[in-house]
Amino acid sequence: MAFKNRLLINGILTGCMLMGATATQAEVIFEENFDNQPDWTSGMFSTDTVQRAATHKIPEGWFSIRQVPTWAPSKGHPDKHETIEILASNSEKARGRKGKSFVSWRDSYDAGWNYWASESILLKYFPKGYDELYVEFWISFDPNWTRVAVPSKPSATSKIFRVSSWSGDGTEYGAFSDGNIGPIALWDHTVNRYGLRNTLAFRGGPHSDNYKLTAQDIPDVGRYLISGSLGDFNLNFSGSLSEMGPNKEQPIINDRVNGGLITGGTFGVVGHDQIFGSGASWTKMAFYVKMNSAPGVKDGVFRQWLNDKQIFVSTEIPWIRPSETRDENAKWNLVAIGGNDFFQTYPNEDRHEEWYSIDDLVIRNDIPDYVDSGSSTIVVPPNPPAGFEVK
Repeated sequence: MAFKNRLLINGILTGCMLMGATATQAEVIFEENFDNQPDWTSGMFSTDTVQRAATHKIPEGWFSIRQVPTWAPSKGHPDKHETIEILASNSEKARGRKGKSFVSWRDSYDAGWNYWASESILLKYFPKGYDELYVEFWISFDPNWTRVAVPSKPSATSKIFRVSSWSGDGTEYGAFSDGNIGPIALWDHTVNRYGLRNTLAFRGGPHSDNYKLTAQDIPDVGRYLISGSLGDFNLNFSGSLSEMGPNKEQPIINDRVNGGLITGGTFGVVGHDQIFGSGASWTKMAFYVKMNSAPGVKDGVFRQWLNDKQIFVSTEIPWIRPSETRDENAKWNLVAIGGNDFFQTYPNEDRHEEWYSIDDLVIRNDIPDYVDSGSSTIVVPPNPPAGFEVK
């Protein structure tokens, strides 16, 4: 599929990505810009929670979806949205403000307990699997997205991206210690009283065995794991990422509110707009995972990029550890965008919902040479005035 116009759009210089050159090479194993997908929503043809290509009408080329709405037409709210939309009428939410994109709507709802009230997963399955996978995509947030924590309300979290290994048995959504998924690398959007967080989660394998990863398991970044968690990181975009750039350099993170760079060495509050911009700005995210060379060996890799600049890295992860019951030759074979949302910020009577959009997704079995190589410099000037569009 031809990607959208690589012009300067809402603060991102994209013309130098050279995707036309790389998209035809063998290392690209899947790409999606949604423009050629038929109009579709997660409640258009079925209200089943899990819908698979083999049995349901879902976006072409994908394996399955999982959807759980609270405020949606399928739930008796015709003025609201299904949790996933791929629609021509959403062109203003697509990159370049034309074509289509994956639009996820999250619903604010307080059930009186820690209920994740909405869910929107679109999943790609590679049956043969890979030892390493690289995934990049562009993301934009609703101009009315909840950007700050609200006093007395729980922190809002949306799971946005994951890559994992599935045994092929049971459900491809069995991401629990008694399921069929693992290892897993997951990225969330979280805002709490300390600002925007770079929230990551690692789980071990194979296939839910050795599910928990401790600080001792991952010596190079274990100090950042949340104590007592299964392998979760709640990082800021300043001091937590010190020396996470190439060669242990300070990551290059543009401050899209104040200009200049966000510096490390401190643990100051960094806001949503400083990283993702305001209005309908777009940001490029990328992730890379590589299995460890043998079960128990601490040489597995996770890398994360923001606008082609590395901001997090670990090279000592035992993704697979010895197992007497599971296949130790597990491969990375699932890539998913979207996820469930813990969002209880607004009164239930408001039926509040807000969206993020993902576009121009690329999956490769290697790391492209334009990240951290100097061949794809991303310049992020201040956002244009509201309502301004570069043609």
